[in-house]
Amino acid sequence: MEKPEVYALITGGSMGIGKAIAQDCASRGMNLLLVALPGKELEETANEISGKFNILVHTFEVDLAMIDGPELVYKWCVANDYKVNVLVNNAGLAGSSVFKSSELAYTDTRIMVNIRAMALLSQLFIPLLEIHSKSYILNIGSMAAYFSIPYKAIYAASKAFVLSFSQALSSELAQSNISVSVVCPNGVETNSGTFARIKAHGFFGKLTKIEANRLAIVSINGMLSRKEVIIPKRINRLLLLLNLFLPGKLRRNLIKKRFLKEVNSTAV
Repeated sequence: MEKPEVYALITGGSMGIGKAIAQDCASRGMNLLLVALPGKELEETANEISGKFNILVHTFEVDLAMIDGPELVYKWCVANDYKVNVLVNNAGLAGSSVFKSSELAYTDTRIMVNIRAMALLSQLFIPLLEIHSKSYILNIGSMAAYFSIPYKAIYAASKAFVLSFSQALSSELAQSNISVSVVCPNGVETNSGTFARIKAHGFFGKLTKIEANRLAIVSINGMLSRKEVIIPKRINRLLLLLNLFLPGKLRRNLIKKRFLKEVNSTAV
């Protein structure tokens, strides 16, 4: 009897971090289910990866900011009998803005995608992940999760949710076959927007950044090792240590000055 095909499902899998993770998973022989917004990039990425690696790749176009977005992904997998043993909640929205003057849609979509979609997909897929002897959930967080960041108030708070949720769920599932990991990178070089934000931080931005392909390797290695929290680069781990010794108000004032440069040059 042939062993059934299993898949790694990756949201936001058409570009950036998601594409890099998809390529790394494919290089390890994992079949892929790539979920992303409608657009030519999704099919191009699928064709590129399937052409390079001897794996199966299927795609699903959906806007995870929609109320039924996460459930549509789940129903697609069930309808096609896709066996999922890896769930990568990568889809997310970054950006910098002055909160009081931001469009309501700017705030709402970040809450819907960064928080709601990630939590609902995790809940929906746990029963499918439980079927396998070993399964994994990898959530893409951020170093922002550890800081209250002026001009990135919604983004930082959403990533704090991702971190807290991932650690809590990891404890809940500790005795199960499912491990839960969260990776918290600093700046990641993916597109013109992230390049501009990293550049706005000057030398500090260059020091703490990581390339998407390198982040993918570190993330998947950590996930497969069943590591709960993955923080790439020693400099970022040092920052978290130094953070413990700074009073909260002083820390926020220092961060505010740094991120004002970002919002002035890249606000969207």
